[in-house]
Formats: sequence, C-alpha cells, structure tokens
Amino acid sequence: MAEDWLADVRKYVADADENVVSAIVKYLGIALRNRDSSLVSFSDTKETDRVRENFLKKKLGLTDDDATLDAAIAGVGERMKEDRTKNRVTVYYLLAQHFGLLTLFGGAAGAAGAAAGLAAAGGLDGDSGKDDDSSAVPLAAAGPAGASAIPAAAAPPPADPAPTAASPQTAYSSDDGEKSGGMGWLPWLLLLLALAALLFFGLRYCSKQDAAVAPATDETAISETVAPADTATAPVAAVPEGAGVVAADREGKPMLTVYFDTGKSEVSNDLTTAASAVKAYLDSNPAATLAVSGYNDPTGNAAANAELSKNRAQSVKAALEKLGFPADKVVLEKPAETTTTGTDNSAARRVEITVKG
Repeated sequence: MAEDWLADVRKYVADADENVVSAIVKYLGIALRNRDSSLVSFSDTKETDRVRENFLKKKLGLTDDDATLDAAIAGVGERMKEDRTKNRVTVYYLLAQHFGLLTLFGGAAGAAGAAAGLAAAGGLDGDSGKDDDSSAVPLAAAGPAGASAIPAAAAPPPADPAPTAASPQTAYSSDDGEKSGGMGWLPWLLLLLALAALLFFGLRYCSKQDAAVAPATDETAISETVAPADTATAPVAAVPEGAGVVAADREGKPMLTVYFDTGKSEVSNDLTTAASAVKAYLDSNPAATLAVSGYNDPTGNAAANAELSKNRAQSVKAALEKLGFPADKVVLEKPAETTTTGTDNSAARRVEITVKG
C-alpha cells in the first residue's frame, strides 16, 4: 500500500485487525488513490452526509435514525481531532467497530470490539436510544491509545454479534458516493450489453418471421454489389427461391414481378399465365402502357450487375411481345437504382412490370 493504513488505525485501536483494514482498503478502491478523497473532512456536512448514507446505511446496513448515526460520526471526529490527516480507512474502521460490525470485513465476531466502540462513542445505547451511565468514556477521551485502553468497567453490557444479514453488499463493492471509483459500474454495464443483444436478436428474429422469406445466396460467377434500397418498389407477395412470376395490384392496377435465378436473365414460363390479367387491363384501357424495370441483388461486381439488370428487362419485354403485347405498349424504364438492398437476395433479382396511365 502507498500508505500504511494499518499503522494509522492502530494509533486508535492498538490491536486493530489487519485483515479488516485490508478489506476496507479494497472496499474503498480507487478513492484512496486521490489524496483528497482518501481523507474525511468532519467540518464538511456534505462529506459527513456521504459517510452516513453510503457507508453506515448502505454498506453496514444500519437503520438507526440520522441523529444517532451523525452522533457516531461526530464522536469519531472528536476522537481524531488531534490528527491533522483523518484517513478515511481509519474513520471507517472506527465506525464499524463502534457499531460492532467489523465482521462485515472479516473481523472477529466477538462483542468486545463493539462494546469498546460503544464506550468510545460516549455511551450511546444502540437501538434503545438511551444514554449509558456516567461510567462510559467518550470517544474523544479514548484518544490515539485506542478502544483497547478503556477499562472493562466503562463498557456497557456486551451486545450480541451483528448478524451477517445486516450487510446488503459484499466487502469488495464500493458505494462511497462521489468519493469512490472502483468497478461497481461493471456489472451494470455487462447487464446493459446483454439486454441490448437480446433486443437486437429478438427484433431480427421477428422481422424474419413477418417477412416469411427464405434466405438465399448468390454463389455463381456473376454476382451483384451493394447499393441503397429501393423500398418503394419492393414486392410484398411471397417470393420464389429462383425463377418465377408473382402477380399483384398496385394502386388498383395489375402488376407483375418476374424473378430470376442467380446471374441469369431467362424468363420463367409462368409469365404466360400471369400476364393474362395485365393483357386484359391494357385491352380495356387503350391509353395505358407497361413500364418494364430490371433490378439485381447486392452481391458482386457493379458493372456486371447493371448489365444483368438491363438484360433481364429486355428479356421480359421480348417475352411480353411474344405473348401478343404491342411493342409500343411495352417500354423499358431504367430505375433510379437497380441494386436492391435491405431484402432477401431472391427478392432483389427481379423485373417489375407496372401499368402507366
């Protein structure tokens, strides 16, 4: 240790338990690395309030009223008034001894230490709230000689050892307010990361269930590269694994989505049947035309993808003309972005046939 905490404690408690002092040092952790935070200023009410709330209540688990706890703190301050440097380790040791709770830091469970602390505190009678008789010796009178120098007659009747259940925390957790650093935040950080991971994977699972789309991969020589998603034209019907045709309505007009195998531009024979509803609509609406737009998935070479999207659109136009659609009614329309992201690759490899007018 950079400072001999045990020697400082033994100025007041000659037989101070070295293991208890070490446990208190570990409890305080990083707070002892800074000179200011390693000392207690009894003239600063904010400081003594922190000692009461963080150490006496939270660490020691005391439920006494504030007046009783403040009196104990003041008693320790009076006892150490001649000491220019009131080390936090020594203050905490004396307070734990006063309340008979050195066992929380691995000390002996005997009542003698608690009785000596009570006598040194000026005769406070624990839970009863009554003053002890006039034979009690105040903390200030004990001085650096320690509680062990107080005659046995001056101590009140021994109290039962404090139950270990009184401690809501372990000896190695530091909750000493703004004065203490330590690693007390680490469990909370790990918990937050775990919750974030659960939320991420949960949302991802739900998204896959809602889409009802089977994953697919492009593993052929011709593959396609990443580009921003074209969410406005993404199909909503079930998507085939490879080549196929899906019919749907858009704004009350029929539309077709022709899907392709990876790296291919051959049109599925399903177009023959699926195109009948579109043909009927054009026959009933002579002013209407068809816009044919090709797309690709986001894997592979960008130049090859652009050419592939164009070839797919041309193949669909040629297939429609073979089915009796007038050539001047089928217009190739290049989309602003041919590469589709944010969806399954099977859904991205497509040509959309939409009615215009």
